[in-house]
Amino acid sequence: MCGIAGLIAREKVDIGLTIIDMLYKLKHRGRDSTGLAIYEDRKDIQIKVAMSKGELQPRLESMISKYGKVSKAKTYPSIGGYIFFEGSIDMNEQRISELHKQIDGDPEFCVHHFGRRIKVYKDMGDAGDLQGHYDFRGIYGSHGIGHVRLATESIENINFAHPFVSYLYPELAIVHNGQLTNYFNMRRRMERLGIQFKTYNDSELIAHYVAYQMRERGKDFEGALWAGLEAFDGVFTFLASTPKQIGAVRDKLAIKPVLFYEFEDKLFLFGSEQTCMTPVREDIFATEMNPGGIRVWSV
Repeated sequence: MCGIAGLIAREKVDIGLTIIDMLYKLKHRGRDSTGLAIYEDRKDIQIKVAMSKGELQPRLESMISKYGKVSKAKTYPSIGGYIFFEGSIDMNEQRISELHKQIDGDPEFCVHHFGRRIKVYKDMGDAGDLQGHYDFRGIYGSHGIGHVRLATESIENINFAHPFVSYLYPELAIVHNGQLTNYFNMRRRMERLGIQFKTYNDSELIAHYVAYQMRERGKDFEGALWAGLEAFDGVFTFLASTPKQIGAVRDKLAIKPVLFYEFEDKLFLFGSEQTCMTPVREDIFATEMNPGGIRVWSV
């Protein structure tokens, strides 16, 4: 069991703290790891990479230097035993996907975010642990999604935690509750297409599949989600986000819950349970997604 949550706010909101509060209400659904992807209003390209050890930083910087110049770089420890490298890169935006793939191709590195809008925070423990280790104050943005994880099908490791991103469409993120029973068959098909995987978490496949449908098949965001709903077998719900949209998907068996709430075209909330929405608004009655349903909201 895992939990998912998200929101779109068309008025100014301290989005990092808001999503953390939502995830705290879901911590009973999983405490192995917690994460969120938020979309900020900024202009610089930012990257965050998990390194297995700090001595690898020169190797990472050498890889990045072939594409652009790093500034505002910093390193700091994760809760889960990794070292994070974070910074801004002055580079050609069209080459983000290429560099993202190259970094992920090194077994010692894992890209957590890379782009102009997206920022991902994920680590071991529950929402309280995450909030105690990172400073979410003053992060203002338009929307975001989050996840609490109970590790059932893969190892406890921050690189297996949600949200997942894809080098194919770097500012796409997904959070997922459930299991894809056709994961290995789909993974083999995607690898034959040349798609590179970083983990053995089935949620990563969702990110790559949706990204592939958009980048290589020319589908829009909603069309890519419908393609995923038809392709994936199992019991699942997931939220996907881009800099402009959030989409919610529920499989046809509808065993895993996902609800949504809309307020005056200003606020949109999503989650596995209505309780995760109460830190934002107490007086709500959320709507449960239909079986085999997809809903997309624009920011």
